[in-house]
Amino acid sequence: MLGVVIACLGLNAQAQTPVAQDDAKENTAAKEEEITKLNVFTVEATKGQGYGASNLASATRLNTPAENVPQSISVINSNLMKDIGAYQFDQVMRYTPGVTPRQNAPNATIVRGFIVGNRYRNGFFMPRIETDIANLDRIEIIKGPSASIAGSSESGGLVNFITKRPQFTPSNSVSATFGSFNFMRGMVDTTGPVPGHENMAFRLIASATQSDTYRDNDHLSKTAVYPSFQWNITSKTQLLVEVELLNANFPTGFGAVYLAPVEAGAPFSTVLPVGVTPRVQVNRWAPLTLNTSGEPGMHWKHDVNAIFVTLSHQFNDVFSVRQALAWYTFVDDHYFASVNNTLFFDSAGNIFSNRTMTKFWRDETNFRLQGDLAVKKQVADNKFGLVFLAGYDIGDVEFDQRQANGVLQPINLIDPVYGLPATTPLSAINDSSGDTGSVGIFANTQISAFNDRVILTGGLRRDYNKAATTRNNFTNTATNTPKTPTIQSPLFGLTIKPLPWLSVYAVDSEAGAAQTTISIYPGIPTNDPLQKLVTIEPVTTNKEFGVKMNFLDGNFTVNFAKFKIVQSDFVRPQTDFSAPGGSYRIIDQGVTMDGYEIEWAGDLTKQLLLYGGYAHMKTKVPAVRPGGLDGEQRGVPRHKFQLFARYNLSDYRDRGFSVRGGVVYQNSHFGIAQNTYRVPGATRYDAGVDYRIGPWNLSFTVENLTDVIFSQAAIAAGSNTVDAPRSYYVSGSRSF
Repeated sequence: MLGVVIACLGLNAQAQTPVAQDDAKENTAAKEEEITKLNVFTVEATKGQGYGASNLASATRLNTPAENVPQSISVINSNLMKDIGAYQFDQVMRYTPGVTPRQNAPNATIVRGFIVGNRYRNGFFMPRIETDIANLDRIEIIKGPSASIAGSSESGGLVNFITKRPQFTPSNSVSATFGSFNFMRGMVDTTGPVPGHENMAFRLIASATQSDTYRDNDHLSKTAVYPSFQWNITSKTQLLVEVELLNANFPTGFGAVYLAPVEAGAPFSTVLPVGVTPRVQVNRWAPLTLNTSGEPGMHWKHDVNAIFVTLSHQFNDVFSVRQALAWYTFVDDHYFASVNNTLFFDSAGNIFSNRTMTKFWRDETNFRLQGDLAVKKQVADNKFGLVFLAGYDIGDVEFDQRQANGVLQPINLIDPVYGLPATTPLSAINDSSGDTGSVGIFANTQISAFNDRVILTGGLRRDYNKAATTRNNFTNTATNTPKTPTIQSPLFGLTIKPLPWLSVYAVDSEAGAAQTTISIYPGIPTNDPLQKLVTIEPVTTNKEFGVKMNFLDGNFTVNFAKFKIVQSDFVRPQTDFSAPGGSYRIIDQGVTMDGYEIEWAGDLTKQLLLYGGYAHMKTKVPAVRPGGLDGEQRGVPRHKFQLFARYNLSDYRDRGFSVRGGVVYQNSHFGIAQNTYRVPGATRYDAGVDYRIGPWNLSFTVENLTDVIFSQAAIAAGSNTVDAPRSYYVSGSRSF
């Protein structure tokens, strides 16, 4: 890999002479601008040093102004990612209002209180697949269900990764970072025209990361290579080919335990036996080094091999088409431990928890087709306009899957001992293979009047899952699942712009999912006499209105959104050793998130850049379990404030110091849906300083400056995600 990178860097450097360099940059920049204007599907790359975003891709799959979209959308561009000092997804999400990262799943988030595990890549549905932020130009997050465009959108919203494209202006950069817990990361990015072909460009991005973590037996390693190629066949026809190669090993899951003082009789109560004197004080965190999810040898490995081909053509100023193809293989090799949420004391007063262990392996091959037809037309001297997008998605999946379960010895939450013999060794419970797929068609329309002062938006999508087959390799028998009924996901929106800098919108959207039958106890066979089968048909509704404001010639935006999301028939797992098989599934009915957000982003001055916001979220989870308590949605604080700022001490772009810092505050919140205990609130701070001189940039970053225990996501007593302790990073980069 290193040889290929060096060769590309040398080729790019030799492709231009000092005399012709400035002219080449000017000509290729003009050509890129012309192509971008013509192609309604192309999203401009992040430019300059700003935190703003003038267009969006995931909301309508088009190059659409943010103020025309009747939804709340957050954008984290590459400038902001770089200034945060992020090297992984949860750091990128730290300052986005209404969004909380989750460390127990790659690239997973909690958006407006609901877990969002799916993700999209340039509008392509990419379930579970891992990537590296080295290849990302921006991340867009739509708040609330967006199924009218994306299909099986999750209740909280969707996360769309916009990748870096080849550029016709030559550019090269290298960077290296070293930090706490033996952290090391290197990255190379080279792009430019293909020598001898002024209408072709390439890009090659490579990164490698190695690190321990603050938890016992945890290790992170990731190597990624992203080559891409763009061919402007004509001024109106472009071909883009992208390849992703990734090999990664992540920490295995949750690791922070809160010693909750749950009253006797309540769900997951902590009971002190009669006559036992506790040696451990409850109502506090267990040591952060504790790793309830990992033992020596446990791991979470991902191998990704993917290719994406996109062909777009503009027939004229009105009609455009795009055809995209994605093929990828994905291997998920996950060996981990799960802690029981009920903590208990032994006769000596130590506090323990029971644990199971799971070894899960899945080899998946995906093939997806996506096509779009776009119509953009202005009539009557731009007094009226039409933007129409119609398209389809077809996906096919073949998989092989195996799973084995076992039981570990209870773990002492204060003085853990790892590597003890298992109480019950791993035993295979699943060995299956099969194929499945999905089909979706959609149409989305914007009708504007009075020079885009009034915009009506309507969208409708129809989806169904194709007939599927699953083969049990234990018994060599096959189970056929028929095609599911078609579901519909509508969206209706209205945008009014009474002033050039002010946009007011309202939206009513819905996301459905196919009716399916689930087993309440996933750890036992479906024919077990204790098993219960339930038919569900998940649906989410969202009603939202908001205000979008832009100031300083669009360089700074302030947005407000008031929303109410209601989710029914959604399933979530719950570890419980008293249940058959050690766990059960909760079917949530009428889970409601009622709240509002304020978000700001952009450049107040040439030297001061801001990003962040405030979210107020009130949730309700009725009847989470028969005989249980009504509760609040787990892990969601009522109040959360986020702010990140950068100040350039000099107005020279090629030299000088800059300082940056961030703060995140959240109040105390319930740590489980039954409201039996609370996790303390906290405030965390980050700080950094940069020095730039010519092509060199040196940075020093301190994360979690005051070394607080900050809860990212509180799911249950033994299943929390917390930020790392105070950490230091030093990095250097050079552009040429």
